[in-house]
Amino acid sequence: MSASRIVLLRHGQTDFNLQRRFQGRIDMPLNEAGRGQAAGAAGVLVSRLCEPSAEVGMFASPPRRSYDDGGVRLVSSPLGRALDTARIVARVFEIAGCPCDGPRIDERLTERFYGRFEGKTYEEIDAQEPQASRQYRVSGESEEAQVERSEVVGARVREAVLEAAGDCGGDQSLIVVSHGAAIARGIVSLLGLDPAVFNGLRGVDNCHWSELVPVGESSVKSAARCGWRLASHNIGSREDILGA
Repeated sequence: MSASRIVLLRHGQTDFNLQRRFQGRIDMPLNEAGRGQAAGAAGVLVSRLCEPSAEVGMFASPPRRSYDDGGVRLVSSPLGRALDTARIVARVFEIAGCPCDGPRIDERLTERFYGRFEGKTYEEIDAQEPQASRQYRVSGESEEAQVERSEVVGARVREAVLEAAGDCGGDQSLIVVSHGAAIARGIVSLLGLDPAVFNGLRGVDNCHWSELVPVGESSVKSAARCGWRLASHNIGSREDILGA
């Protein structure tokens, strides 16, 4: 058994997001706007995951018989901004009468560790660590600043997501609440690509999400071999929410 759909949802806004600071493992709380974003996103996800589908066409999902079929399973990063987002999502699903299992915590879903960059803006890093900053801007990596490698981030997020998806019933959707860098690298890894090489997927905005759907059995296409296909990326309840 596996999830019928995987939704990777970024946490709501924090003050560090507003200040354009690297957060990484710093446990910043949601601000008031972030809590509102989480509730808004949850309302859209209830409609999308728990009500009969209005999609039409060859690639549309079959209409659900009832949201009592399975509901959702919810897993989250342990960092407060993600876990509080997950708790708000769970509450909205509960109010809507849609079964929600969780949130459960998985340490592997925590944000990328940004080393000495954490808590700083790009301008501060440029002034204080010019060599490490140049290295990061060119490659997205910086051993000098002790930034966690992209492939390491992608691998741990992929493992966590696949494990959680495998615990779902076939009529359950999986919602994973995590962080911008972790989600982007996790998706790339889930698609069978190397996040250290492929940099063609931007991060998701606050309380925006991406969706993966199962791929039919095939020995030809790489996406089919990895089992999941990206169905949508960086969607949300509003389009004017602060960017990544």
